[in-house]
Amino acid sequence: MRGMKPVKVCSCASRVQADILVEALNGAGIAAYRQSAGSGDYMDIYMGTSVFGEDIYVDKEKEEQAKEIIAGITLPVEEDKSASHEDAPVAASYKRKLVPVRIVSLIAVIMLLAGTVVPMLISIIFG
Repeated sequence: MRGMKPVKVCSCASRVQADILVEALNGAGIAAYRQSAGSGDYMDIYMGTSVFGEDIYVDKEKEEQAKEIIAGITLPVEEDKSASHEDAPVAASYKRKLVPVRIVSLIAVIMLLAGTVVPMLISIIFG
């Protein structure tokens, strides 16, 4: 039995999309797995979602077959030569992904302040 030589065949925006593609590849007899990009695994655990996306890996020998299956499932990407059109969807997508991060950060700061200020006030009042 030989070892798998993994190569990245696709990057997905979400874990759900990656799971769908991995299951389609496994159903076609191609061993595949997904891996969070960047520190996405920690974000998945902490927030339940990741802004970094997921990468899909298959064996090097099955790379072309996997790309054909993925191309049949996903929508084709339209290439636009205009730089202004390229940057607009990326910026909008990036801003949408930052909203949950900002909300969680705000909640964490409020909880931190409540955890330090409230005990001090209690000790001053009843102290």
